[in-house]
Amino acid sequence: PSHKGFLTIFQEESGLGAWNRRWCSVQDNKIYYWLYPEDEVNMNKEPHGEIDLRNCKTERVSVASRLDCARPNTFVLVILAASQPGDRNSIITETNSKTTQTKYLLSADSREERKQWMEVLNNCLLTVLSWNH
Repeated sequence: PSHKGFLTIFQEESGLGAWNRRWCSVQDNKIYYWLYPEDEVNMNKEPHGEIDLRNCKTERVSVASRLDCARPNTFVLVILAASQPGDRNSIITETNSKTTQTKYLLSADSREERKQWMEVLNNCLLTVLSWNH
């Protein structure tokens, strides 16, 4: 499944947390994100980042608990990947010599959009899980 739209992503910047609004697109079991929608259309612009759903530890995307995030319409994805040189512990990542776990907080603009994103992402995760078993 594919889906496009704005999400606000909690990211670490200089040791602090910051919410950044990004244009996101789900394709090939990844969430790619850019600063602006036109950046995706302009094929010369590389994505600002990506979240690989094939490494998702979260089996089912759900609404973030109030303890994780008080921001409305936020959901959580936990990604577990092989550690890379330069990985370090931060407010959103935990790393050891083998793996790095990143906790992504993603916030939609409305309750309706949050439901759409969660449905698309859960369908992606279902596909990924069925291929991995």
